[in-house]
Amino acid sequence: MKYFWIAALIFLGGCTTQPHIVEYRIVPNLEIQASSNSQCKGKSLKIAPVFTSSSLMSQTMKYTTEEFKEFAFTESEWAVTPNRAIGNALERALREKKIFASVSSFRSRSRADLLLESSVDEFIQHFYSNNKKSSVKVSLFANLVDNKNSKSLASKTFTKELAVEQLNAKAGVEALNKALKEVLQEELQWLEQQQCQ
Repeated sequence: MKYFWIAALIFLGGCTTQPHIVEYRIVPNLEIQASSNSQCKGKSLKIAPVFTSSSLMSQTMKYTTEEFKEFAFTESEWAVTPNRAIGNALERALREKKIFASVSSFRSRSRADLLLESSVDEFIQHFYSNNKKSSVKVSLFANLVDNKNSKSLASKTFTKELAVEQLNAKAGVEALNKALKEVLQEELQWLEQQQCQ
């Protein structure tokens, strides 16, 4: 009889319906050609940690409705926190673009001529018009600093807003990746134009 109850508990435990959590990745898939005309080829760059709101330091996927309401998706989450994933994507892109002599992360103990500070102001899906439409917005601020004197050489905000084709988290993630790709490409182009001498 004892084994019957154990088997029954295992069977009933397996039948409970819990929502299946889908993990999504931030992968902007940039197509990068190495820079041939950068004025910063002789300078080394260190990338500072990406500053974000606390919600982007979590795997919880958020969305907004109306003007001030923010909610979390219940069956979707980020595989890696957005601030970390965006920082990793930026670092990879800068290494491949070869604008600078070398690119190191904030974890490196090496010194660099320049520091790139970044903050993600927005990275979210928005539903509006009584949940009949959706869009995403990515906004990234960049500040290039001369480490010798701690002065800002240049700063700029890059923003992209795109419509989402379907009203779900998956379509939102696809649009966020596309918007991030365009924002990072604009930032790379801007950095390539800087005078670092």
